[in-house]
Amino acid sequence: MKRATTLFLTGTALVLLAVPQAKAKTFTYADNWVNWPGSQYNTTSLGDENGTPKIDHMKVTINDGHLDSVSIFLHDSTYRQHFDSLFISTGGAWDSWDYFVHDGGTRNGVSTGNVPIDGLYTVASDYAYTMTTTNRKNNPNGIDNDDLTPYNTNTTFGGNLITGSFGSSISPSSNGGPLVAKIVYDFSNLNNKIAIDPDTFFVAYAPWCDNDIIGGGTAPVPEPATMLLFGTGLAGLATVGRKKLKRD
Repeated sequence: MKRATTLFLTGTALVLLAVPQAKAKTFTYADNWVNWPGSQYNTTSLGDENGTPKIDHMKVTINDGHLDSVSIFLHDSTYRQHFDSLFISTGGAWDSWDYFVHDGGTRNGVSTGNVPIDGLYTVASDYAYTMTTTNRKNNPNGIDNDDLTPYNTNTTFGGNLITGSFGSSISPSSNGGPLVAKIVYDFSNLNNKIAIDPDTFFVAYAPWCDNDIIGGGTAPVPEPATMLLFGTGLAGLATVGRKKLKRD
């Protein structure tokens, strides 16, 4: 009996060892965005950091196929005037936003469109951005409330979901470097966890003014030249198609 029990326990242990154990993975992205991708949003003349906040980097943690947290690291201050926006694409095109987080209150006066109240939302496939009306003008700073649906969650928004935003104190970095602060979006305690593909996700963060923005993920973002070539290719295909129709 003892031998059978030992064999059973040994077999169980081997099976457990053979099964891949879920492990959290953190992706780190430097701040290499000057303005929102796309030639229509070109405000490079304003520079990367046109006032506050000044973003250093972003970390996205995925645990067992679910979004665990997004942390935005600042290197100046957590001072806020209006609101912050977090855009989440869980898989597919970089800007096929599936979820959106708005924090900091409704301030329609500093934005086009209908600014939502604080919350975590799912996003309609044909969404429209809200745009900045000052500073880095006509860059996306959120998603219109008409294209958002509140996400059913057990977490009190603004209490447990987000920490570090709006008035958080600045603390020294762990390596003894310059003072840093961070805004943490914590999704780990949601009843309905956000499933995300670690191979094709994308996350972006923008304050109301787009003074400094950041984006990063494993889904590729087309470069302007690539987008131009793609458009030229489509135009070429259309021309060939028209010529063929005329000959026929």
